[in-house]
Amino acid sequence: MNFEVRYLSKSGNTKKIADAIAKTAGSRSLTIEHAVVKETDILFLGAAVYWTGVDSKMKAFINNLDSKVKKVVVFSTASFVTSAYPDMKKLLEKKNLTVAEQEFHCKGKFKMIHAEHPNVTDIEEAIKFTKSILSK
Repeated sequence: MNFEVRYLSKSGNTKKIADAIAKTAGSRSLTIEHAVVKETDILFLGAAVYWTGVDSKMKAFINNLDSKVKKVVVFSTASFVTSAYPDMKKLLEKKNLTVAEQEFHCKGKFKMIHAEHPNVTDIEEAIKFTKSILSK
């Protein structure tokens, strides 16, 4: 199986999770500036959530995805919002892409709020989540 990891991370929070997922999946994490160019069984797609929702750069990335991607697994970090999953799922489904029902989300640092996140426990949970996806 072929796994790809793409993410958008302004503060580094989502990158930490992307790196853990990629290492566990035997892949590498790349920013969304790198298009998915080959057949991909699972694309792990990560973003932070902002007050205005999903970043416009992530929306553009999703709009350029095509049927090379068989399934998308969403992961996210945020300080205030629960998860990027609902917004990203809508965007992905508009592109007729299959979205996993499972998602990973953890708190992310914003200024002094949640300053310790993502922490070691968050990374361990991301690794467990990835293993559970890969075992299916």
